[in-house]
Amino acid sequence: MPRLPDGYRWASTLTDAARLLDEATVPVLRPATERAERWADILHTYPSPDLTQGAPRHARVVSLVGHEDLGELVARALGRPHHVLDPARLHEPRVLGSNGGSILIVARSRALTLSVLMPLLDAAARQNTLAGFLTGRDDAACTFAAAKLLASRPDQAGPARTAFLDGTTGLTHVLTSGHPDQRSTLTDVLASDFDSLMIDAHGSAAHASLGTVTLCGLSGPAEHGPDGKPLVGGCTPTACKTDPMGRTRPLAPHALRTRVLGLFVCNAITLGEAEQYPSDVSLALDAVEGHPRAVLGLLRGDLDTSGHEPRLTTASLHSGARLGQIAALLDADGHRRDIRGPSVILLGDPEQQLHEPDTAIAAPAPPAPATARTVADAEALSDWRVRLADAEALEHGLYASLARRPDADLSTCVEEMASYRQTALETLLAAARTPDKRWEERIEEQSLQWGRAVLEILICTRGGAFSRQLIAARAHHVTAHWAPAPACGYCGAPREFEHLTSPLSLTDRRTLRCPRCGPALSLPPTLHPLDISVPPALRPGQPAEIHVTFPEQARGLFAVHLRPRSTRRGSYDHAALAVAPGRHTIALTLPLTDTPLELDRLWVVHADRFHVAYHQQRLPLLPHRPAAVSAPAGNRPGGSTESTKETYT
Repeated sequence: MPRLPDGYRWASTLTDAARLLDEATVPVLRPATERAERWADILHTYPSPDLTQGAPRHARVVSLVGHEDLGELVARALGRPHHVLDPARLHEPRVLGSNGGSILIVARSRALTLSVLMPLLDAAARQNTLAGFLTGRDDAACTFAAAKLLASRPDQAGPARTAFLDGTTGLTHVLTSGHPDQRSTLTDVLASDFDSLMIDAHGSAAHASLGTVTLCGLSGPAEHGPDGKPLVGGCTPTACKTDPMGRTRPLAPHALRTRVLGLFVCNAITLGEAEQYPSDVSLALDAVEGHPRAVLGLLRGDLDTSGHEPRLTTASLHSGARLGQIAALLDADGHRRDIRGPSVILLGDPEQQLHEPDTAIAAPAPPAPATARTVADAEALSDWRVRLADAEALEHGLYASLARRPDADLSTCVEEMASYRQTALETLLAAARTPDKRWEERIEEQSLQWGRAVLEILICTRGGAFSRQLIAARAHHVTAHWAPAPACGYCGAPREFEHLTSPLSLTDRRTLRCPRCGPALSLPPTLHPLDISVPPALRPGQPAEIHVTFPEQARGLFAVHLRPRSTRRGSYDHAALAVAPGRHTIALTLPLTDTPLELDRLWVVHADRFHVAYHQQRLPLLPHRPAAVSAPAGNRPGGSTESTKETYT
């Protein structure tokens, strides 16, 4: 085995590790050789461990039931009291003990599903308690994470420095206390050491795009599926499945030379097995086994971040804030934007303080809180007039998005929508003056043309503009209240219905989103939620049958659209049909080649008389399997051959 620095020693079991602690030595459980060599190299970059540092006041270690052995070891090493927590009791008052202070929750990653994390973090917020997690894929990874926490705090040789990689714009910044914002390059940042590194990028729990580099959470020689076998077409150390043409260079998070890593990527920290794409590729868990002592990142997929969050985090770090305080600050920032529950999670010690206080970098101004507006009741207006107002509001929401990010194809579609709506409005006004027998028939025809233009957005724009449509549909509404909803059909995460009303007397809307999988539903009360049955997984070159059931009296047009996670790749397959009551079966086929194995998107959009309903589901794309080979039995995803059904009540 590779030699560890002085003060650290390899241990073979947790019992052996406890014995080494008695000898004032920091134990690290011995992993496989490749991991051991990397861990030893990383620990050589850390200062010597210090087991004599006193525990902060009211700081405690909490382990989940079944993880007491790890929790006791970490608590002894840090000199903090140890408590055991049953997740079933998380809704009880004062379940975390006394209010205030901090807790370091210890558990193996497979136990930290969103259904455990959400109520646990909510309980910590209720009790005004800072929270962080010490976790890893296995016991060895947990002891390695603990070993980094026990390293002595070095003297600060110069001003605090943070690198900020903005994968959404391609810009790179170096933020230094007492100095102006400095532009840099991706190459220079990745080749340098930084106190902290912030990443804001498009991606998932497994990958993040940094332009010419793809951050890939592969930790070993191959990507493995839920059965433990190498995934055909999966990631390798030299080729990432998200870029089969090899245009970008894959980079593992464990190679990032920083002490605190911020991952402002959708669902960046996903710890439960099969909560996203069913494989062992994970940005967060790979980073835990690398240079960073702490990883701070997004817990959910429905928070739209920008450069604000990385800069707020950087300013807080440089000002001497503890990591637990920064996580709480980011949660509060999310609450101001109507995010329910926690937004971020800290994999690290909430008591850790990266820098001595230095307020040279000013924190960015928080977004203005949403002001309460009086809810306007619907007037006794013509149904058509209200529908036309709803259509105009959607168009204006889409035009507003074009001002921020131009898209010529989307602009053409919106102009076409506006033309049909304006013709319908002129027909309506003429009918109010001098009605004739066919005025409503003519408006119906314009509404069908308007609906076709809405559905064409999915295929005429490269990205599908689905998220833009969801934002535009609610742009002139405010939240009225929340209501319980069924758990997510894919990842099992808890969800809530959001009921929206408009001060402009527009039609109300109802939305549903999953913290992991993102938006699932957005519709007005005039359109019913659809029963959608989908296969448990997709396979390249093989048709997937999508079953959509419409209720009685349903009418209009609908589209079923299959698209890869990366909206820049264009759609996989698309079908647009006229609505009729009953069950529709639509077969969509993925290309046999150039289809990265990812968690893909299924969109179902229903347009009827100037109203639009949006449905989204997530489906894993598994390797191609010849039709002659029977599907293996097993649990979703990838094993069961039965369709899954999403219904909304």
